[in-house]
Amino acid sequence: MSLSLKRITIFTGHLGSGKTELAINFALSLKERGLPTSVIDVDVVNPYFRTRLVREKLEQLGLTVICPRGEWMRADIPALPPAIRGVLEDPGRYGVFDVGGDEVGATVLGRFKPLLPAGDYHLWLVVNACRPFTRDKEGIISMLEGIEKACRLQVTGLVSNTNLGAVTDEETILTGHRVVQEAASALNLPVVMVAARRELVEQLRPHLPRELPVLPLNLFMQAPWQVFS
Repeated sequence: MSLSLKRITIFTGHLGSGKTELAINFALSLKERGLPTSVIDVDVVNPYFRTRLVREKLEQLGLTVICPRGEWMRADIPALPPAIRGVLEDPGRYGVFDVGGDEVGATVLGRFKPLLPAGDYHLWLVVNACRPFTRDKEGIISMLEGIEKACRLQVTGLVSNTNLGAVTDEETILTGHRVVQEAASALNLPVVMVAARRELVEQLRPHLPRELPVLPLNLFMQAPWQVFS
């Protein structure tokens, strides 16, 4: 995967967009390049799919995970560790942020606006065109505008991550990608990458522009009913 890297990469998106899986897999791709990488969980919206829930597994893979600990781990309040500031201010460390999936979650990100390194961060909106609020160009634009207003930052690119969970196939991804492209064109923003489960990447590659990066996804997140089934 080849794309323009910046030291701070922020993934945001609505509930069900897949932004947490994106943040985890992107952070692991940076680590595989030999870059010291922290993944930062500032999701105060979704209690079931948060990076902190797989912290131990990610730390075993070599990532530094910054998230609320102990009694605050499952809190739905903005309990944000001071270590976040350390990542933002350390010029030698890459930070990948998993930000809550709507305007409420994005408001938390706004607290760090003064600390974001000028010109050295991406804010990427993850779009799943199978979700109710982002099924079409108008919905995607409306969501982006709401998030930008809440966090007082501008989105710099879209990530095409259309999926239907375990039943996702090649056509699902490509159909959704066309919707994401339409929205990106209207917004004058790039589609920075397509994401897909690792086993689908080879099928997709011939149908996408050669220069468009594809991020293979290994799935880490499970809903409680999957964990205990």
